[in-house]
Amino acid sequence: MESKARNTQFTHVPPQPPLKFDATPGSLVADARKLVTDAESVVNQITKIDRKEADFSNVILPFLNHENLALRESLVIRFYRSTSPRKDLRDASDEASKILTDGEIDLFMREDFYRTVDAVYRKAEAMDPEYQYFLLKLHQDFERNGLGILSINDKQRFREVRKRTADLERECLKNLNGQTEGLWFTRQDLEGLPDHFFHDRQSQSTTSVADGTRAGDTEAGEKLWVRYKDPDIIPIMKFATNSATRRKMFMGNESRCPQNRPLYCEIFALRDEAARLLGYPNHAAYRTHYKMVQTPAAVHQSLLDVQEQLHGQRDRELATLLDLKKEDLKDNGNVVTNDEKLFLWDRVFYDRLLKEKHYSFDQPLLAEYFSFDQTLSGMLRIYEDIFYLRFITVKTEGNMVLHDSVTMFSVWDTNDNDSFLGYFYVDPYPRDGKYTHAGHYRLQPGFTAPSGQRCYPSSWLNINFPYPTSTMPSLLKHEELRRLFHEIGHAIHNLVSKTKCSRFHGTSVDRDFVEAPAMLLEKFLWKPRHVKELSYHYSYLSPEYFESWKASQPSQEGLQRPPIQLPDQLVEQLVKTEHVNGAINNMWKAWHASFDMAVHTPRSHDEILEMEFQVLFNKLRAKITGLAGPEALGQDFDWGNGFAVFRAIISGYDAGYYVYLLSQIYSTDLFQSTFEPNTMDVEKGMQYRYQLLQPGGSQPEMLTLMNYLGREPNADAFRKEHEVNE
Repeated sequence: MESKARNTQFTHVPPQPPLKFDATPGSLVADARKLVTDAESVVNQITKIDRKEADFSNVILPFLNHENLALRESLVIRFYRSTSPRKDLRDASDEASKILTDGEIDLFMREDFYRTVDAVYRKAEAMDPEYQYFLLKLHQDFERNGLGILSINDKQRFREVRKRTADLERECLKNLNGQTEGLWFTRQDLEGLPDHFFHDRQSQSTTSVADGTRAGDTEAGEKLWVRYKDPDIIPIMKFATNSATRRKMFMGNESRCPQNRPLYCEIFALRDEAARLLGYPNHAAYRTHYKMVQTPAAVHQSLLDVQEQLHGQRDRELATLLDLKKEDLKDNGNVVTNDEKLFLWDRVFYDRLLKEKHYSFDQPLLAEYFSFDQTLSGMLRIYEDIFYLRFITVKTEGNMVLHDSVTMFSVWDTNDNDSFLGYFYVDPYPRDGKYTHAGHYRLQPGFTAPSGQRCYPSSWLNINFPYPTSTMPSLLKHEELRRLFHEIGHAIHNLVSKTKCSRFHGTSVDRDFVEAPAMLLEKFLWKPRHVKELSYHYSYLSPEYFESWKASQPSQEGLQRPPIQLPDQLVEQLVKTEHVNGAINNMWKAWHASFDMAVHTPRSHDEILEMEFQVLFNKLRAKITGLAGPEALGQDFDWGNGFAVFRAIISGYDAGYYVYLLSQIYSTDLFQSTFEPNTMDVEKGMQYRYQLLQPGGSQPEMLTLMNYLGREPNADAFRKEHEVNE
C-alpha cells in the first residue's frame, strides 16, 4: 500500500513481534482454562491479605497486572470463532469463550474477592487518576453481579442466569456467522444489476442441487446462487428492476436462522429476570445505570424527540419516493392504483433511482473509480496526514495471518521519531464462517505497565467486499467507502490510544460514546477534496483491467478512456446526496433502537414472557419508518424472523442501540467544532488524536468530550445539518 520509496527507506524493526495464528483446537481450550486458573490463583493470593492491610499495592495492582496480560490473550482466543476459515477452530474458540465467560462470572461473584476490593475502595487512598478509575470500575463489576446485594439463593440463581444467557448469545452468534442460506435466481430475475455483479459468481445448470433443492428450469438455462450476505443482498436491493426479486430477497433474508427465534426469546426473559434479582425494574435500567444516559427514561425521551423532529421530513421523503415508484411503474407499462404503497423492498431501490434521476448519481460508474486496494491506500494516506502516522505493509508468511487475503501493516508515530504504535490487519472478503458484516476487532489492547514497559495494540478490520477477479477488481459503492473509513476510524482509536490499563484501551469506552469518533471521520467522505483524491479509475490499474473495461463497453466506436480521477461534476453530484432521505435513514435507526428498548423495559416479568417479539418488531417498523410490509398485502404482523437476526442486541448493544443516533449528535457537534472549515488541519487533527482518542476509556467519556469541546456537547449542529427546527 505504501510507495516503494517509502517502504525501502523505512527500516525500523517493531519492538514487539506480531501475533502468530498457530492455535489448534486443543490449544485454544487449554489456553482458556489456564487463563481461568491463573486468575483464580491471583485472586486466591489477594484474598489472603488481611482487609485492614489491603491497599492498592497489594490488592489492586496484582489483579491489574494479571488482567492487563490476560486480556491480550483472551481476546485472541475469542477472535477465532468469528474469523477462522476452519470450522474446528471456530468451534473450539466458541468452547473456549464459554470457559472464559463462565470463569469471569465466577470470579466477580466471589464474596471474599469483593470484600477485599471493597476494603480498598472504602479507604479512598490517593493514587494515579487512571488507577482510581480502574478501582471504581472494578468495584462496579462486583455490584453488577449482585455482590453485597443478593442472598445466597438469589446469588446462585443470578449466576445460573448469567451463564445461560451467555451460552445462548454465543449460540445465536454462531448460527448467524455460520449460516450459508441463500436463493437461486435466473439472470432474468436479476435484470438491472451491474455486469460486475456476475463476475466470478457461482453458477449452476438446471440440474444442479443446492442445499437439497433442485434448481428449476429457466429461460437462461442456468440459475445463480446468491447468499444472504452483504455483497449479494445490497446490489440486489439496489438494482434489481423486478420487484418480485427484491421482495423474495428481502423476505428470505428476514426469515433466515429460524433456530434463533426461541433462543432470543429466552435471552430477553433471562435478562429481565437477572435485572429484577438485582433490584432493577428491567434490563434497560440495569444496562444504562452506569452509562452516560443513566436511565431508560432519558433514552425513550431522546428517541421520541428524534421521531417528532424528523416525522414531517420523513413523510416528505416517502412521498417523493412513492411518486418516483408510480412514475417508474407507468414507464414500464404497469397499472398504477391510487392505493399504491412504498414497500420495505422498495426503499433502497428507489433511493438509488432518486439519486440517479435528480442528482445524476450513477452508482456503477462511481464504483469504477473506487477499487478496494487503491481506495484503502488512499484512506490510509489521509489518516497518515492528519494524525501523523505511517502505515508500512508487512510481508506475511505462514501463520502471521488467518487467511492469505489478509493484509497486515505495522503502524508508526511520525510525530514521535517514528515510534512504534502497533499492528493493523485488513480482512476484506467474505468466506464461510466469517462474521458477515463490517466490524473492528480490538484484537489486542495496549497498556503501559507500572514499570514503564509498553505492550502494543493490534487491530483487525473485518469487512465483506466483493472478491476481485482477473478481469475486475473489488469495486466499492459509496456506502461501502463510508463503512470502510468508519471501521478504519475504530482501528485508529485503538492504535493511537495510550492507557495504563488494558480494559480502558482504545475503543473500550462507554457504548454511548464508542461510535462517535468513527462517525466523525465518516464525514470526510462527503468533502469534495477527499472524494476526488481517493478516486482512481480501475482501467488504469493494469493493462488487463484496461482490456476488460474496453470489452465491457457496449460499443467500441469512438470509445474514450475515462479520466483517471472522478470528474469534478460527478464529485459535486455525489456530495449533494449526503442528506438525501436522511430522515428515513435516521428513522430506520430509531426503529431498531425503539424495539431494543421495548423488549428491555417490560412493566413486569410476565409481560416479557407473553410478548410477541416479531409482531412488535414489525409493528414498530411500520409505525416509525412509514414503510409498508407484507401486512399491507394481507399477512399478519408475525411474518419473518427479523428480530432474531438483529445481531447488535446479542453482541453488546442490548438496551444500547440508541447509541447510533446519539453518536450522530456527538460526531456532528465534534466535526463542526473541529474539521468543518478544513478537514486536513493538522493542528486540529493532532488535538483530536491526543485529547479525544488517546485517553480511550481511562476517564469518564463526558469528561473527555468536555475537555475537547470546552463545553457540554449539544444537538445544535445535528439539527442544523438535517434542517430540523424545534
